[in-house]
Amino acid sequence: MEQHQSLITWYVLFAITQATALVLILIDNNTLADRLTAAGLLCLNGVWFLLYGKKLVSRGDDDWHGLIYAAGSLATFAPAVWFSGNATFALFGLVPQIYMVLPVAWAFWPMALFVFTPQILTWAAGAVPALPWPAALLIIAFSQAFGWAISRMSEQSRQRAELLNRIEALTIEAERARWAGEIHDTLAQGFTSIITLLQGAQPNVELALRTARENLREARALVASNSPSPLDGSSLEDALRRLVNGVELESSFRVIGDPVGLQTSAEVVLLRTVQEALTNVARHSGASRVDVVMRFDEDGVSLEVRDDGRGFGDAPEGFGLRGMRARLEQVGGTLSLSSDDGASVLVEVPL
Repeated sequence: MEQHQSLITWYVLFAITQATALVLILIDNNTLADRLTAAGLLCLNGVWFLLYGKKLVSRGDDDWHGLIYAAGSLATFAPAVWFSGNATFALFGLVPQIYMVLPVAWAFWPMALFVFTPQILTWAAGAVPALPWPAALLIIAFSQAFGWAISRMSEQSRQRAELLNRIEALTIEAERARWAGEIHDTLAQGFTSIITLLQGAQPNVELALRTARENLREARALVASNSPSPLDGSSLEDALRRLVNGVELESSFRVIGDPVGLQTSAEVVLLRTVQEALTNVARHSGASRVDVVMRFDEDGVSLEVRDDGRGFGDAPEGFGLRGMRARLEQVGGTLSLSSDDGASVLVEVPL
């Protein structure tokens, strides 16, 4: 957007210089034929820019195509100056174009040729140049400095555009990772529980139906960007107690200390972490019992999920544990794992 606005500004400048040069040509003291010829040639110069030069400027090309454009522009500008010296005013728009379609090192010589064209043609006609040669040299020096500034601004604009594109790509990637984590923590875990329950005896059907309904509410909450459905209308302690009571193992849930209010983001992280830990216990640990302890103290809140299964062993951390750590880092929390007499997942979040 910023680059587009900058180009619009340059296009307006080019149009103003061309229009001013045309007015100066038409009020010149030359014959009507000379004035109309010069004006026509300058109009052709503008058409050449619209058909070819504008494409190079908008794309930011700095290669040999710029030399083709410079040659075509000079082919219409030079004879226009021959028929009317007032066409020289068009240089204020033509010189910047040269630097916008060519590298700075390449643009110097075409620019110098453009600036010297009125001098050379006036001298060839046997007249005294209206612009002294020292003044022409000064214009060339100024044009080179101006062209360098244009090149720097163009490069900075390109770098800003690349940075914005990179930020946008990272934002999209982070959002995809967030959704992947949410789906893994909610729908995937819930449906895994349904499959496990349905593989069991008939009494588990009711629990499977209840789990399916909870996951349906969870899906709707995700789409609506609401808070996790287990927290809707209840405290974190109640939501955790429901999660623990819903596992197909002997389980217990205890709260130690005086509960305090937590930020919603911290409550979501704690809930998701316990949900992930319980799913891992049911799927991988081979445990017969799981206990969850929530502790409040002056520094923060901690949650420990302990089972009597086979422990973590030397298995690498999977997506679930990596997702736990990533979410906890967002709220300044930590995750600790141990495998003494089973497996223990300890989560600590500061107040």
